[in-house]
Amino acid sequence: MRITRHAGSVRKLRRLIAAGAATLALLGGGLVAGAQAQAADGGERFLPPRGADVVSPQKASPRIIGGTSTTLSSAPWMVQLLFEFDNDGLYYFTCGGTLVAPNKVMTAAHCVTDDYGNALDMKGQGLVLAGTAKLAGGPNDEGTAVGITRSYFAGTYNADAIDNDIALLTLSKPLSYTPAQPASYGDNARYTAGTVATTYGWGMTGSDWDTATLSDTLMRINQPLRSDAECTESLDTAVAVPGAYKPGHMICAGEGGTSDNSTGQATCPGDSGSPMFVSGRVIGITSWGVGSDLEACNIQGTYDVYTKVATYYRSIQPRIDDTSFSRDHRADLFARTTGATGYTFNSSGEKLAARQVFAGSYSAYNLIVQADLNRDGYEDLIARQSSTGDVYWLHRSASSATYVKTKMFSGWKTVRAIVAPGDVNNDGKGDILAVTSTGDLMVYPSYGNGKFNTAVKAATGYQVYNQVRGHGDFTYDGKNDLLLRRGGTDDLYLAKGTGKSTAPFETPVKVRSDWSAYNLLVTPGDVNGDAKSDLVARSTAGDLYLLKGTGQGTSEIFATQVKLGTGWNSYYTVG
Repeated sequence: MRITRHAGSVRKLRRLIAAGAATLALLGGGLVAGAQAQAADGGERFLPPRGADVVSPQKASPRIIGGTSTTLSSAPWMVQLLFEFDNDGLYYFTCGGTLVAPNKVMTAAHCVTDDYGNALDMKGQGLVLAGTAKLAGGPNDEGTAVGITRSYFAGTYNADAIDNDIALLTLSKPLSYTPAQPASYGDNARYTAGTVATTYGWGMTGSDWDTATLSDTLMRINQPLRSDAECTESLDTAVAVPGAYKPGHMICAGEGGTSDNSTGQATCPGDSGSPMFVSGRVIGITSWGVGSDLEACNIQGTYDVYTKVATYYRSIQPRIDDTSFSRDHRADLFARTTGATGYTFNSSGEKLAARQVFAGSYSAYNLIVQADLNRDGYEDLIARQSSTGDVYWLHRSASSATYVKTKMFSGWKTVRAIVAPGDVNNDGKGDILAVTSTGDLMVYPSYGNGKFNTAVKAATGYQVYNQVRGHGDFTYDGKNDLLLRRGGTDDLYLAKGTGKSTAPFETPVKVRSDWSAYNLLVTPGDVNGDAKSDLVARSTAGDLYLLKGTGQGTSEIFATQVKLGTGWNSYYTVG
């Protein structure tokens, strides 16, 4: 027996570019068959990498090894990965994936790498198809396809062991379909053995390499989760490779293969990259199973293996919530002078590029904070108007490249601090915090569209802090934190995030003493691109420094400062 990746290049597709569109659209009749061989419905079919025999869809089983068909309305976050292997304008279906933000797709690392673990050129040759439960390549194609701008691997992917099998793709354009939320780091309850999980995919509808084909419509299957001990015993024995199953990185599920398609329940090649859900969260990514020369899956007594998403959440979350004007994976800075001009400073890791003028006039605002409230991949600004105290969301228009403003709050003149830390209540949307004139810390849960649920009082006594900042996770536990500087002593405190909506922060703990040398603290996010939040600080002399986050919630919270520039006292606001 051997390990079988549950991916496959199955259908060739032609690219159709919609005239005048910035993205690619797959429209009815636009994806026509190639010339090599035709299936009964006119679409060209190819088996996974083991072979290239063309099979008729009439032979396809109406189930995916014991699963049932499902609709787009019940799985709006489901997407397909397409890849142009031969540089001939024809695209293959390779894997499934999950939309986890409007411009982010989570999938398996082996879906976007070659057999040796080298990254494929997804930016140049990959597409993501969303908005359809139908497998691309049939007679009535539908949905929307967009390009891919970059791939991120949360950990070092090991192709031989299929370990750390998770990747995050950034799309060239945000999609309007409802995203799904990954399981959080430390979320153990959803992984309890015996819990029934639901997995989706378009994979092979039978286990026979020579006769099976993919499902023409999205399928789902319910499987019980197994304990690590059961997974290790079953899988290591089946493939005769001690340590093939890696607790903590992998989970397994199923009733055990039957080698009989009429009785078995299993994922198969073509299902790779697709999500496994428990209680509304993605807990797993279809990764691998046991196969043989004759059978691709459903091997007697074996279970299916999935990447354990919660393990990697703290690495992928900063990539989901990118705070970047340049749309790479490093957080950039916004600043404006005492006049009306705003500028962006793009990060290259430990340096800032020369400033670029950011369109618009900003003289009306006395406070500006960076964020991406709608998770569309374009940096937003939260700006308070000096004269009225009204707070606006400055964000990119969905229909153009221009920025528009939406009023979010009125009369916030006396508010002591406004913070956009990201998702503090673990619902997948960026929230807003405000410190009132009396020192109450208020959380405004976001709907992701500039509107908010009823505010929740999270803490009191914050009037003792002269600066309240935060964006992202400073302790590397997958929860967004706050940094606070106390007036009088200028000591720096950390308020660790809890991920709970009712009490989202712990009691602040001092992590550094006497920070009077800095007159401004800025928290743009992950500036150097290592998945840990960083701090940017301006000295009283106007020098700007990067203090890289270490992921430790102690006095070692930051590494030695790195100088980013001089003359920053000339800027009135820095985001």
